[in-house]
Amino acid sequence: MHTILQVADAFLCVLVVIAAAEYLRRVRPMDEPVLSASFYLVAIAAFGSFIFNIKGHPVNPFTMTMHVAVVLYAIARRGHICKVPDQG
Repeated sequence: MHTILQVADAFLCVLVVIAAAEYLRRVRPMDEPVLSASFYLVAIAAFGSFIFNIKGHPVNPFTMTMHVAVVLYAIARRGHICKVPDQG
């Protein structure tokens, strides 16, 4: 069971990093500095958690819940994240 949780959390960490990178690719940090900084921190923390999972550290269920929440937020807000700004 522990191995299954590690694999699931590692997969969630990768999804979180991808979602944060996609958001940061679309937004200008000067327009939304606090939100951009929070997504940078989320990406760094998810990558660090991924490294710990690869090394075999135990998985915290609360951390997994947080990763699921971030992925669900990114899915729910994908229209906002991926919309193209007006050029006019």
